[in-house]
Amino acid sequence: MSRKTVKRTLIAIISLLMSSGLLTACGGGGEELSLVRAFFTASRYNDRSTLGNMTMVFFTPEEDGIASSPSVDSVTEEQRRSLRLAELGEALEDIQGEETSFRSDKKAYQDENEETITRILQVQRDEEEIDSDDEEVQGIWNTWVSDERDFARKVSDAQNELNQAVRIAEASVYDPSNPINVTDFEGELITKDVTVTASIAKDGNSEDRTMVFTIQKVELQGGEAGLIDGRWIITDIE
Repeated sequence: MSRKTVKRTLIAIISLLMSSGLLTACGGGGEELSLVRAFFTASRYNDRSTLGNMTMVFFTPEEDGIASSPSVDSVTEEQRRSLRLAELGEALEDIQGEETSFRSDKKAYQDENEETITRILQVQRDEEEIDSDDEEVQGIWNTWVSDERDFARKVSDAQNELNQAVRIAEASVYDPSNPINVTDFEGELITKDVTVTASIAKDGNSEDRTMVFTIQKVELQGGEAGLIDGRWIITDIE
C-alpha cells in the first residue's frame, strides 16, 4: 500500500470517528473509552462488520437499548497468562487418541458379546428383569457406555477450550492483508476489566447503567514475525 493511500485511509478513519463523536478534545478513558464509544456507535446501527473487528458479544438496540454518553469509571490492572495454543492443541490430540483407542476396545467387547448385549438392551427396553446369567455382561457394558460419555465430554471440553483461545487470538490479530495461523505462535493473553457508565434509552425510557466490560488481546511471538501486538477485543459485558 502506497503512503498516499495510507494517508487517505487514515484521514477517512479520523473523519468517521469525529463525525461519530468518538474523538473528543477532552474526556478521559484513553483507548478503553475509544473502544467503548466505537462499540456503542456500531451497536446502535447494528453494524456487524465493524463490530466483528472489536467484539465477541453484542449490545442490540431491540434487546439492550441504545447507549449514549459512555464514561469509563475504572480500569483494572492487566492480567497476563500464557495463551497455551500449542499445549491446548496437543491436549486435544491426546484425548482424541485415547478416545479412538477406547472406542476400538469397546467395539471389540461388543462384537464378542453381541448376542448377550442385544438381549440385555431388549429386556431393558421392555422394562423386564435381567437374567442372572447376563448381569455380569450388563455391568461391564454399562461401564463401557458410561466411559464413552466421559470421553465425549472430555473431547468436547478440550475442543471448546482450544476453540475459545484460537477465536480470541484470531480476532485480536486479524489482518486481511496479512493472515496468520495463530496456532503457529506462542504468546500471552492479556485481560482487563473496564467499568463503564452509560445512558441507556429503551422503550421510551432512559436510565444510567453501569456495566463491566472484559477486554482481551494477545501478544504473539514466534518465527520471523517478531512480536505481534493484537488489538483489544470485548469478550464479555456484565
